[in-house]
Amino acid sequence: MHEDNPILAFARDFSNNDEAIVSEVQGYIDQPPTDGKVIDFHGLRNADATTRTFLATVQRLRARGWLSSVEDKYTFEIVKAWQSKGWIAPLLPPAVKAVFGPFLDPDLVDPKFSFDGYSRDLWAHYADATKEIEQSFWSHGKVLLSIDATDGDTLFFAAVAPDVAARWCDKALCAWQGYYAGVRRPMWDCFYAHLVYALQLAPMQEGYPLGISLREDVLPFA
Repeated sequence: MHEDNPILAFARDFSNNDEAIVSEVQGYIDQPPTDGKVIDFHGLRNADATTRTFLATVQRLRARGWLSSVEDKYTFEIVKAWQSKGWIAPLLPPAVKAVFGPFLDPDLVDPKFSFDGYSRDLWAHYADATKEIEQSFWSHGKVLLSIDATDGDTLFFAAVAPDVAARWCDKALCAWQGYYAGVRRPMWDCFYAHLVYALQLAPMQEGYPLGISLREDVLPFA
């Protein structure tokens, strides 16, 4: 049953013990996938067996709705998806309203809205907005985490119970060519970079807004 395999344990915890997913992941462990459609990450068909197994597991969790994901050019849309699932209340917290309001509710758009003004608001309020989003998840008994699969153009997130978060946060499940993939605190730095790209904004300053944590390259293995 491979119960000691960390990828299987990850699949159990992040699918709420969905036996269909667990069975598929057991199959991946027995015979690591080579089909690009199963791995579903460009350029990684030649990765090691553990990496291919982890990436295929991430895609199954996403396909079954246990993970949310967003490509870089649509980054702003994921907050609306979280709101539609009830994780973020219709009455937006103030910083979330400043940063994401224009994309969540057309009525929140100031008639004088400009991307120059928005860039200033994004830089000034982004860190507080991320904290408000995490608090909103927490108020529903969930912890928001990033599933750091690759350094590609898609970000993956999970909303899990606190005990699951405590077991998995900041743990690697594979490493390929120096990239440690696994579970992290929300990668708001990557999210910010993707958001700036999606909106084709000129950043206010180099780097990231103060008050957000930065992704570390190396994680201890689970």
